[in-house]
Amino acid sequence: MKLDLNGISDSFASMLADLATVVIRHEITVTQIPSPKGIAPEAIAISAEINHETASDHGISRLVFCRDTSMPEGWHSEFRVIGYAKSPVELEMAKDDYSAALPWEWLKDTLQSQGAKFGHAAGTTTTVISTGHGELISQPQHAELEIRASWAPLSLDLAAHLQGWLELLALISGLPPKDNEVKRIS
Repeated sequence: MKLDLNGISDSFASMLADLATVVIRHEITVTQIPSPKGIAPEAIAISAEINHETASDHGISRLVFCRDTSMPEGWHSEFRVIGYAKSPVELEMAKDDYSAALPWEWLKDTLQSQGAKFGHAAGTTTTVISTGHGELISQPQHAELEIRASWAPLSLDLAAHLQGWLELLALISGLPPKDNEVKRIS
């Protein structure tokens, strides 16, 4: 992935440069997109999308790496990573109250498994069940799982944060683990 770091300070650009080295699963397409306006003086945004050959509804994600030297309230740092991801899920999974908490636990696990050091995490998880009415009465019920999260990176290795986020997207989208080996616990 090639990044356009124009308008980014040299010190922040050096942190972001490692994002281009992230190994991306073949089922995921990652591209740089315009950063949201007003989110931070310096920011880059990345879009990730699950490639489903047969489904038009699939997992999508946005991740924004921000820097604001004024350290806005709640950031606890001059850096913040802000993410949004959603994916369709099985209706029965959406009806399970426990399922709504899974993306948050998966986020922490995937970041930690990639070695991403972080703190001051905040976010929400949402399960949406849609039912058609009126002209859409014939539309079957469908469900989505969504997570909105942000955290302060505690190290300069931002590539680990991107890798962890991409693994989270894979999990909520139902992709098998990257490492398909089953490990024995001795």
